[in-house]
Amino acid sequence: MTVRSAQGDYDVTPVADAASFSGLVRDLDDPFVAIDARVAQLHPQIVSGIDKARVYAIPATEEEKTLAGVERLSLFLQERGASKRSALVVIGGGIIQDIGTFGAHIYYRGIPLHYAPTTLLSMADSCIGAKCGVNLGRYKNQLGFFKSPARVYVWPRFLETLTPDDVRSGLGEIVKLAVISGTASFESLERRFEKYGAGLDAIDEAIFSSLDTKRRVIEIDEYERDLRKTLNYGHTFGHALEAVTGHEVPHGLAVAWGMDVANYVALRKGLLPESAFARIHRLLARWFSLDIKHDYDAAALLEGMRRDKKADAATVTLILPKALGELQLVKTPLDEALGALVADYIKEHDIFRKTR
Repeated sequence: MTVRSAQGDYDVTPVADAASFSGLVRDLDDPFVAIDARVAQLHPQIVSGIDKARVYAIPATEEEKTLAGVERLSLFLQERGASKRSALVVIGGGIIQDIGTFGAHIYYRGIPLHYAPTTLLSMADSCIGAKCGVNLGRYKNQLGFFKSPARVYVWPRFLETLTPDDVRSGLGEIVKLAVISGTASFESLERRFEKYGAGLDAIDEAIFSSLDTKRRVIEIDEYERDLRKTLNYGHTFGHALEAVTGHEVPHGLAVAWGMDVANYVALRKGLLPESAFARIHRLLARWFSLDIKHDYDAAALLEGMRRDKKADAATVTLILPKALGELQLVKTPLDEALGALVADYIKEHDIFRKTR
């Protein structure tokens, strides 16, 4: 798959095995590697043959996804003698992708970035599109920019060491993209869940179907001026939940929850038919429920939404569906009326269960 970009087109390339990937890295001009520390332990063969002095292991935590974490990566590159002609190969999920992309963008005003996603969420969604963000204080992705990779490498065997919740997190973004794509994609995904459940069977097709949906959107609106904003469906409520629960909820599961809240708000506003809400809710409730320890309520969630990049002091732009394949941007007051809708959702429809 080739993704057209104003910064330069780039390919998403399937990789057959670890040896092939290592060979591709070694063939780059002056390569350095930033890798998820856990991935380095689970898949040591992925960096075999690469000079260990050029490999930087990063803990995949929200605390590391900050300017301080980016500085640590930059100091590593500086101490190891990386130059303007060096390439940075980033191996990991979304957190490592953001840290590595940020570092590659600012080091010597920019060095080439190559990316190997290791989570289902990053393979099926974030590995293309060029968006990068790091956290500021309690809130996610407050600082960022757009930087396209030179190339993306997809090796599905990384997924075999994921936890079930990590897999479901990736599937949450796949559901998001299926709703955006339309009825045919969503029906195909419904059949896949019925046949395989929330596992990894037949996952390659789901990954590349999702990437193709996202590719079609970002090639029209790379810098998120209009159409691409629909890809934030589920994220406004989901990001608020992540902040309120101290990131207890994996990102893709927070997005699944956020989609369900957005759908409920759309239902109550008369935008989404009840049959469509019930259909999507049924899938989300069955496959994306979660027991969590942190309490949350509508007031705390609205406060988190005020920190969202899509919000101003008094309003937030919600992405609300009218039907499968038809979403719209709705500027919505952050007021008691929205708080009441969120409270009603939590009381009547919440797909998550509090265990404390």
